Amino acid sequence: MLWPEHDPLFPRDWSDRLADFFSDVTLRLIDGVGHFAPVEYPDRFAAAIIEAVSG
Repeated sequence: MLWPEHDPLFPRDWSDRLADFFSDVTLRLIDGVGHFAPVEYPDRFAAAIIEAVSG
């Protein structure tokens, strides 16, 4: 799960409840960005996907 710093829809302090909803989750905090990951930080977004699927 990529969690941005400045997301008006999903505040960062909600991230402590991820385990309540997902049985297997890894949290990665992304500083300095808002809600729309692919547009705001495409390089970090793509790198996180590649890392997750490559093992």
